[in-house]
Amino acid sequence: MDQLIERLEVEMKAAAKELAFERAAELRNQVRSLRLQALNAKS
Repeated sequence: MDQLIERLEVEMKAAAKELAFERAAELRNQVRSLRLQALNAKS
């Protein structure tokens, strides 16, 4: 899951750099969701 999060973060930064802010926000939300899932799985 860590690799997926890292890949999404790279895509998110690239989207923001290209001024594709809606796509960047979607990716940010996916990253947040995955991080929450990872935290809940560890609990």
